Amino acid sequence: MKVFIFIKSLVFSLLGIAVFNDKQKSLYRTDCFVFFAMMLTNVFVNTFIMIGGGIIGVVIYNMFVFGSAGVASFPQAFLAKRFGLVNAYRCGIITFILFYVSILLLGDNVQNFLWLAGGLSGISMCLFHVSRNMLILACADYDQDVESVYWGSSGMTNSIFTIALPPLAGVIISQIGAFTGYSTIGYYIVFSVGILSFVVAFWLSFRMQSIPPVKGEQNLWADAKILFKKKSVIFSGFGEMFRGVRDIISSFIFVSLVFYITQNETMVGTFTMVMAICQLVGFYIVARYLNLKRAKTFLFAFSIIVTVTPLALLWSAGAGMSAHIILLSLFFVGAMSHAVASFQNGANIICSNAIRGYLECGFLIREIFINVGRMIGLPILLILLGITDNIALNVGIAMTILGFMQIFMWLMHSRVTFKSIK
Repeated sequence: MKVFIFIKSLVFSLLGIAVFNDKQKSLYRTDCFVFFAMMLTNVFVNTFIMIGGGIIGVVIYNMFVFGSAGVASFPQAFLAKRFGLVNAYRCGIITFILFYVSILLLGDNVQNFLWLAGGLSGISMCLFHVSRNMLILACADYDQDVESVYWGSSGMTNSIFTIALPPLAGVIISQIGAFTGYSTIGYYIVFSVGILSFVVAFWLSFRMQSIPPVKGEQNLWADAKILFKKKSVIFSGFGEMFRGVRDIISSFIFVSLVFYITQNETMVGTFTMVMAICQLVGFYIVARYLNLKRAKTFLFAFSIIVTVTPLALLWSAGAGMSAHIILLSLFFVGAMSHAVASFQNGANIICSNAIRGYLECGFLIREIFINVGRMIGLPILLILLGITDNIALNVGIAMTILGFMQIFMWLMHSRVTFKSIK
């Protein structure tokens, strides 16, 4: 028994959970089951759609995802302000369940209902992730340095899930498909397990400590007028817009290209596992070293790396290298991108500081900016994917151009003046 207690304390210490307060622990428990479901299923929603709709079908689906996420920002802010952060967070979990149930019911007909699947996915992402972002700050008692510890610790946990679960799901999907002769049976099994995990998370959400909404002195519209007078809010907002322009790539393009090259779900799972290992290293660095003072430095490092590394894929695809070399270059670009992806949490901390005192409205403004950026980036991505007949080359061009936009993301966030640094 003492051995298990020692192992538990060691794991908690390594992940940073040992320093969590009671509110953070209750949020973390629920988060674990949500992200278990996400890491098991998210990667393969895109491949499931790609089977019948190709990479363009995946892009169209994600256009509906990001568009609906932007629209859902308004009801999310209303729910958070009127009914509290935990209830808004809980609504996000419910919508995730509805999304995966709709995927199971639509099955092979999902290609004809990309608007429905994308809409439900976008709404669930907005309700859950934005509410969670607010809760992380609220549970940290509005201290940005304490907030950064939770970001790093939960990120390491999610990376561990990503190392283990997508490869497992990929094996289940490919092996069951090969055994039964029906390629989609494995998808239905994986999605069903994901739904069960979301249900457990929904139950655990009722054990979370109640956190009342943090209200400004007036309503959302009045709060917005106050925030838009602050230069730091405007600069951080435009920084998030440029962040959103590239955000679409990290969502699905890596996995889609791996599947396009290999046509193998097991390879998709392996790719995701390697990316998660790299991401785990990044989150460890964030948990140890990221704070308000270093946030702008982390963003600068991120912007440089995601601008330069896609040149490897651009070179290998443009030079007509073999599919094996292109896949290796994609692994390299993906590994570097995922290793520094967590550095973007510096932007979360900067935004939290800029909107201090106006949480619900501040996050609404932030989501509007980031989704505007996503909606700008998606048409650009669609155009770039059609430049040549070489999909890998087109993806390399898109990664290079959209990655360069992160320089402007860093420039905007670097103009933010912090209210205070403890």
